[in-house]
Amino acid sequence: MLLQLLLALQQYVSQLKRQLASLWLVTLPQHLSGFRLLVGQPRVASSRASYQRHGQLPRRRLVMDYIFECFFNDTFEHITRNGLQDRQSRRDVLDHLSAIVKGCADGQNVATDEAASIAVTAALRFHRLAKQSNGNVCLMGKYHNILYIALRTCWDWGVRDSEVVVQLLVSIFECEKTFERIFLGALFGPHAPHFIAGWRSDFQDQNENVRAMVYFLKHATREQLTLPVWIPRFEQERQLRFIDVPIESCGRSSPLRIALQANAPELLLILLRYGAAPQPPDGGTSVIIALLDKLIENGRNYSYELVLCLQILMRNVPMIEMPFKPMVYGTRREMFFERYGRLLMDKIVGKEQVYGVPMLRHLCRCRIRDVLREHNQLPNGIDTLRLPKRLQRYIDLTEELDGAQLQPPEKPVQRLTNAMQRLETISSGTESEDESDNHVQLLEAVSDAEKAAVAAFVATAGDGDGVNIGEAKQAAIEAYAAAQDVQDVQDPPPNQTHPPLS
Repeated sequence: MLLQLLLALQQYVSQLKRQLASLWLVTLPQHLSGFRLLVGQPRVASSRASYQRHGQLPRRRLVMDYIFECFFNDTFEHITRNGLQDRQSRRDVLDHLSAIVKGCADGQNVATDEAASIAVTAALRFHRLAKQSNGNVCLMGKYHNILYIALRTCWDWGVRDSEVVVQLLVSIFECEKTFERIFLGALFGPHAPHFIAGWRSDFQDQNENVRAMVYFLKHATREQLTLPVWIPRFEQERQLRFIDVPIESCGRSSPLRIALQANAPELLLILLRYGAAPQPPDGGTSVIIALLDKLIENGRNYSYELVLCLQILMRNVPMIEMPFKPMVYGTRREMFFERYGRLLMDKIVGKEQVYGVPMLRHLCRCRIRDVLREHNQLPNGIDTLRLPKRLQRYIDLTEELDGAQLQPPEKPVQRLTNAMQRLETISSGTESEDESDNHVQLLEAVSDAEKAAVAAFVATAGDGDGVNIGEAKQAAIEAYAAAQDVQDVQDPPPNQTHPPLS
């Protein structure tokens, strides 16, 4: 059947070349309804396209548009309403469409991405006509799945016309109010969407889905795509960027919030680089506070992925806004240290990021990224800044100049030395000039093993002359180890679900 269709189309094109005059070609769209929308509603462009500058290219475009229209009409006439529900059926139609795109590109001597762009336009027109015939309500089924055939066509052939790609994204959003079929596969892999939302991803694996997500992010950013989204918390409709549109099947959370919940630092970095808001506008709680709560769930056994997510996220915000509003600042600070003090002691969070003074270069980076994000210039706008390459990479979140590094676990001797220093600090009557340092020191209690070690050190050293410091240290270490063994027997450690940070 397909071969006969191709032969008939080839004969039709040959007849056009031999018999039709150029004047008749100009009036051709008035007689064929398939061409009426193309000529009656020319696409808006900032500059004249190539087919407008050359007289022969409009004819090629009309011929290819008619071929794709015949393909969609004939193919969908023989497909049941739910015939494109499974992924294999969509791939079969996509294979046939790809063969026609390749044939049209070779026959009309045009680039394959231009032929694919015309095919996507024909698919959008098919969907729009079916929607208009039903009172501007999408018929769903095969009439909606044609959009995902067009979406896969854009990705397979690398359509470079951002206007066509954005029109496709807008058509999907008007029917679904979400882009979960683009983001879910990138966040959880191609098989997870089947269990989350009941459909299978059109991409082969997660890596391909991530690259496709970046492809659509680039086109949406280039066209400054914003969409109206209803936010229940604010009880109003707000204009959100493509990258911030909530995902319906995940509790109406933004892709960035879901990437944090999935402990995916690589995807988090991609989303932030392409302009995702550090505080998602989906009406949810602060993502930084939620991340801190996850870090303290298992004591001091920090997940490396969570720590990395926090570090990446902190590159985009000047400071952590302490919760517990509307209490006064002093009370909020005490409550913050009471809950998250161990993160400060373990250098997971720097004190300058909570109540101190951030570094000037970090403030500049955050401000530059905010301005570029407001004007849809991330990340390509960074290359236009007249700055050294290293600073451009610093602004683009791909390089840190001298950021805080992950601290390795302390050795027993080092931990004992730190404990002795804390004992001396707590027992002394003087206080640090920085009140926050005292809070941090007092948050970690001195254990019995540490007290025994200090007592052994003092007893061995004594107050006389000729003290052997080496013997005193050895006695302190032995006392600490013995007391620690007794404490471990009395209080067995809890089950560790995450390995210690290394």
